[in-house]
Amino acid sequence: MNKTDLNPFLQPVCNIAIEAGLIINSYYKLNTDVTFKEDRSPLTEADLASNKFIIGSLSELSSDIPILSEESLVDWDVRKNWSRYWLVDPLDGTREFINQNGEFTVNIALIEKNEPVLGVIYAPSLSILYYASKNNGSYKLSCDQKINSLSDSTKIQTNHNGGLHYNPSRPNIGPNS
Repeated sequence: MNKTDLNPFLQPVCNIAIEAGLIINSYYKLNTDVTFKEDRSPLTEADLASNKFIIGSLSELSSDIPILSEESLVDWDVRKNWSRYWLVDPLDGTREFINQNGEFTVNIALIEKNEPVLGVIYAPSLSILYYASKNNGSYKLSCDQKINSLSDSTKIQTNHNGGLHYNPSRPNIGPNS
């Protein structure tokens, strides 16, 4: 499978998501303290550690692209004119993480002119990576450590309208989804 067309950020961002997932897993099943944000959503040490790692790594990868993260928001007056930025949820599903049901992910996207052009989702408890880039399709890869190549990925089939196959009776991510 030819991956040379993929955005040069793709594999490094996949590895950032995987490493953030490994950080999250180091907190998983521990009785960590939970605090609450202003909106009453939970916040854990895993959220903060993952966020710190992702922001540092994306800054090293592309210091000229600003970062908007759920755990370190940027004021609207600053970001409203951004034409390109990273959009990050360092631990999506904090309640599920706390409940230890395995249904949480690391999400990183590159947004250009208000459109996603690259996206990575890593499910650390399942060791499954999903990624896509504009005009290159969507892929799935089982991995529990940093990767050297995306060549073992499986292309996710889409329907004739370009949408993903989705079965509402099986909304959860997983190897049989």
